Order: sequence, then structure tokens, then C-alpha cells
Amino acid sequence: MTDQKHHIKNDQLQAYLDGIMDPAAAESIQSHLDTCPACQNEFARLEGMSARLASLPAVPLSRDLSRLVISQLKGEQALSPVITWALVIEALAAGAVIAAFQTASWPPQLLGTGLEIRAAVNIFLSQLFSSWMVWWVALKLQFSQLLGAFNPLEGLRLGAVSPWGLIGAAGGLMALTNALLLGRQALLDRNHKGSQI
Repeated sequence: MTDQKHHIKNDQLQAYLDGIMDPAAAESIQSHLDTCPACQNEFARLEGMSARLASLPAVPLSRDLSRLVISQLKGEQALSPVITWALVIEALAAGAVIAAFQTASWPPQLLGTGLEIRAAVNIFLSQLFSSWMVWWVALKLQFSQLLGAFNPLEGLRLGAVSPWGLIGAAGGLMALTNALLLGRQALLDRNHKGSQI
């Protein structure tokens, strides 16, 4: 850190100024400050700013939010790691199924079971979407409660995404998947007509 080419970062200078660094790091910063004029100027600027801020009168708050924030934090229920990992595994499985349907060349005996496979994929995607919706609603509820605690205008909703939009998007994705699968099935049927003589 005493190298003249490398200057001390502002957050390290601020931590040194606040006296919250361990002694070894503080000693290293002090030795660098003794030899680096640029860092000395920056440290002097931070010292002056801290002195000006300390000289300002305390501003009384119109509303104390500390109890509200603490009660909100105590009331929050974080998503358990089990749910989070289950969602990750479901997403990976859905991706694997979709990739398999898009890239695999199925053996001829599976060509007749196309409807059953499409139905199974639709059921799987519906279940995946419903579990993702439960996760999204829980996350949105926690976020809206947190925003509501700090929002002085109770009727104003910040950054809300409609679940109906997500349902529509998922429906569109399922329709697109079905169209791709049906298109692939029609293409496979045309290609294998000559081989079924």
C-alpha cells in the first residue's frame, strides 16, 4: 500500500478517519499517507467534510421509523433454502426438458407417443409455473410491505408488476412451446413417411 502508483481508496480513508480499522491496516495507511501527497489531499478533504457535518445541528425527524422497521424485519419470513433450491432444480429440469425436446432426434418408436409427451410437458410446465408464481407472490408481498412502510402516500404503488401479466406471459410461452413441438412433429412425420413402407 506504500507504493506511490497505488492510492488508497476513499472507503479505506474514511474507515481510517473513523478509527474502525485494525491496527496493522491503520499503520499501513498512515505510512502511505506520510509519503503520498495525493492521498494526503484526499484525506484532508474527507477530514474537512467530516468536521463540517459534525458541526451541523441535529435535525429532528417528523416520524420515528425505527420501531416500524424493526417490527417489519421481525415479522418477515425469508424464503427457506429448501424452497429456493427446489425452484432452482425445477427451473433446471424445465430447461433440460425443453432442450431435449428441441435438440433430440427421437427414436421412431417414440414418434407415436407425441401427444402423451406434449401433455406431460404441459403438465410439468404448469406445475413449474404455479410454484414460480407462489415464490413471486411471496417475494412481491414482502417487497410491497417494505415499500409500504416507507411510503408516505399509502395509495401509491411503487414498481408493481401484475401477476396477470406473468400468467399471460407463461400462457404465451406454453403456446409457443406447443407450436414448436407440433411443428417439429409435423416435420418428423413428413420425413419418416418414406421409411414406413
